[in-house]
Amino acid sequence: MPPLSSILSSIKNRLSPKYAEELSVYVVYGKQPSPFPDLEHIEPIIAVVANERECFEIQEKCPETEVSWEARTVKNAEGMDVATGSILYLTHTTLLPYDEDGDGNPVFGIMESPQPTALYCSRDSAEQEAPDQYLHRVTVGEINLRGVGELLDTGH
Repeated sequence: MPPLSSILSSIKNRLSPKYAEELSVYVVYGKQPSPFPDLEHIEPIIAVVANERECFEIQEKCPETEVSWEARTVKNAEGMDVATGSILYLTHTTLLPYDEDGDGNPVFGIMESPQPTALYCSRDSAEQEAPDQYLHRVTVGEINLRGVGELLDTGH
C-alpha cells in the first residue's frame, strides 16, 4: 500500500481543477473628516488591493486617515489573476446621499460607510447575479482618499 502522503497528494491533484483556491482581494476603507457640511466624517472605499501588505503600506502613507480593510472573495474568478491595474466590479445594496448637486438634488455615493455586497471580475457577471444593486467599477491598486473607482448607472 502506498504511503498516506502519496494518497493525499493524488486526491488533491484530482480535486484541484474542480476546487481551485478562491481569489481574494482587500477592500480598504479610509475614515476621515468630512468635506460635506451634513456629515461629521466619511469612510469611503479608498482602494482595492491584491494583498494585505499593500493595506499596511496605505496605512503608513495616510497617517491622518483611519485605514481599515477586509478580505473579499472575487466571484466568477476561476482561472483569473488579479494584479495592479485589473478592473473589478463591486456591488452595493444601499448608497446614501452625501451632498446636493447644483439643482438641489441628492448626490448618492460611497462616501459614508459603504457596504459592498460582492466583487466580480466582469461587469456582465455582476449585472446578472446582482441586477437590483448599484455597480461600482474599481481599478486594483488605485488609491483615492475621496473614494476610489466609478459608480456606474444601473438604473437606480
